[in-house]
Amino acid sequence: MKRRRRNRSRAGVRPAAWCALAAAGVLLAAAQLGGEAGAQEALSKLARSPGFLSCVTALEFGVRADAAEVYVPRAAAAARDEDAAEPQSESVYVPSAPENAAPVLSAPDKAATLTINNDTDYDVDVAACLASDTHIRAEGDGPQVLVFHTHASESYTPDAAFPYTPTETERTTDTRYNVVRVGDELCTALEKRGIETLHIRSLFDTPTYAGSYDRSLAAVEQALEENPSVKVVIDLHRDSILTDEGEAYKTSCTVDGAETAQLMFVVGTDAGGLYHPDWRDNLNFVSTLQYALNRAYPSLMRPVNLRTQRFDQHASPGSLLVEVGSSGNTLPEALSAVRLFADVLADEMTGM
Repeated sequence: MKRRRRNRSRAGVRPAAWCALAAAGVLLAAAQLGGEAGAQEALSKLARSPGFLSCVTALEFGVRADAAEVYVPRAAAAARDEDAAEPQSESVYVPSAPENAAPVLSAPDKAATLTINNDTDYDVDVAACLASDTHIRAEGDGPQVLVFHTHASESYTPDAAFPYTPTETERTTDTRYNVVRVGDELCTALEKRGIETLHIRSLFDTPTYAGSYDRSLAAVEQALEENPSVKVVIDLHRDSILTDEGEAYKTSCTVDGAETAQLMFVVGTDAGGLYHPDWRDNLNFVSTLQYALNRAYPSLMRPVNLRTQRFDQHASPGSLLVEVGSSGNTLPEALSAVRLFADVLADEMTGM
């Protein structure tokens, strides 16, 4: 698929913004020269005006605040460790409360830069991550990419095209409808680009959820031992974003006129006490890859999420945990997203 580069025009917001600033300038001059109480009061009201603040934001960022989207991270305490009896999803994003009217960039503008949401106590320099310019190339014979699913039974919202019956809430053991199907699509797309792949289609999270990371790690370590040609290891998941009432949200964007699930990279560290000395190398690789994805498809990626958990990413350099949409998305939206991801990953691995 042909990739598109998009630049948002700011022409539509500049006139109103300049007029607002000009009015402020006139009032300020009047207040300074004459000290008139009326001018000072008008200036104070203008500074508190949501419309004025919106115009100033528009002048600075090229987007009006009332058209923006805002997301609020969950507290770090909401993420439980790998050995928890009832671990939560890897999600760290929920839609913000309606009363949060703080002006922010819209999703496409925000995606034009790299954002790392840091749930650890480590200092992370985004500029340094990008400056590392870390690439992983496909070289030699044999599989170059390993795809697996620690939580393979994660599924999507049934629709007319995929009207399956979930085995349990937001999950199914039927690999035609869960994230294993999304992994199949990723492997097919990469193979079409000449990137040989290996797909572990086992369900590590059923019948018992606890211990799924231990089981998937054993399978990955065996696969890496048998296939030393592997350069990139992808643990592909589906996120879950729920309200307190249990309503499922979806993460979506529009690419080439089609509604598509959004993606998120989750990067593990050793902050939780588990061995993972090279996590910064993984973060540098993810940063380079996310920057390429942002340029190709500006609204596709959610911010990178840096976590205290390790997520078995110590097993190999080039380890990725990719959240493909959420439970509120449909399977076709997830398949569309993973094809776009494969497009950019193949470019990165072939140096195109």
